[in-house]
Amino acid sequence: MSMSTPTPYAPSPELSAHADAMITNASAAELQMAARAYTAYGSVTGGRSAVTGAELPTFDACKPLVRAGWLATVRELTAALVLATPVAE
Repeated sequence: MSMSTPTPYAPSPELSAHADAMITNASAAELQMAARAYTAYGSVTGGRSAVTGAELPTFDACKPLVRAGWLATVRELTAALVLATPVAE
């Protein structure tokens, strides 16, 4: 039985444009936190993709869609932490 090679993923132009806009409009602090989260992921996987085993590039060398994904993760976690923080009375 032969295995076929999967077709490489190519995001839609709209998705790529949205990722570019997210990165462009992000603050320096948000991008630093996204890079930190990405680095933490790599520290658990030995600097390799847990899916393919390929060596992970630096955060800045990642494609915009990957950086935007980590940025979205940081934004979501930040919002969740804010909601979980008790309000002082």
